[in-house]
Amino acid sequence: MTRILHILDHSLPLHSGYTFRTRAILEAQQAAGLEVRGITGLRHAAAGSDPEAIDGLTFHRTPGTAEGLPGLREWREIGLLASAIERVCAEWQPDILHAHSPALCGAAALRVARNLGLPLVYEIRAFWEDAAVGNGTGKAGSPKYLLTRGLENRVVAGADAVVTICQGLREDLMARGTDPARITIAPNGVDLSMFGEPLARDPAFAAKLGLGDGPVIGFIGSFYDYEGIDDLIAAMPLLTRDHKAARLLLVGGGPCEEALRRQAKASPAAAAIKF
Repeated sequence: MTRILHILDHSLPLHSGYTFRTRAILEAQQAAGLEVRGITGLRHAAAGSDPEAIDGLTFHRTPGTAEGLPGLREWREIGLLASAIERVCAEWQPDILHAHSPALCGAAALRVARNLGLPLVYEIRAFWEDAAVGNGTGKAGSPKYLLTRGLENRVVAGADAVVTICQGLREDLMARGTDPARITIAPNGVDLSMFGEPLARDPAFAAKLGLGDGPVIGFIGSFYDYEGIDDLIAAMPLLTRDHKAARLLLVGGGPCEEALRRQAKASPAAAAIKF
């Protein structure tokens, strides 16, 4: 039976879109008759055993700490993760390494893949340097931005196959020179079976929120610039022109909340936008 070791930034029991996608991938591979395990790097900030069994999945952890100046610290982080991967490989003997972004995970996995002669799949869920610019923690063109981008390109070039979540990221990789035949898209999705039967509409609750009879466009998540919530708000005057009862419901919060609230308040469709 084929064994796949997933190299991860963090995992369950932490809850995030990253960990939920990981769980779905591992469970789907198990259902397909594959054996799977995961290993997390130093950024998995949750106490637990090593290995740790969660929801029928096994996760190994990377011990230790990485210190030093920026750049050197990340290099040491890659080294510690690579050593931990090699220990799991010696014990469990995986057939394939499947690394998930960020590039720190990919770089550690690439080092081990070359040392042990294992095939490497690298999955990119976002370009983390661009995400940092989008959420205000990074600056385009900075040394950190360029180093992160360069490391990502190196991992992509060394991987046997590349997976990403959307056409936009695929086109970005192609623009960097990656052969499109090496790139597979596995988009995010929702397993509706986990949610049971849809609830009936609650007119009283809809009235309390000021939603009327709808239709309602909803966003539930973090208010970051790269989510494009400003585009939703900008589209509402056009939408309500043809569908007067339409409403936009925004649930969540984040760095862009204040700016989005100002934009909504100034919109000709302000009455149709609810936070």
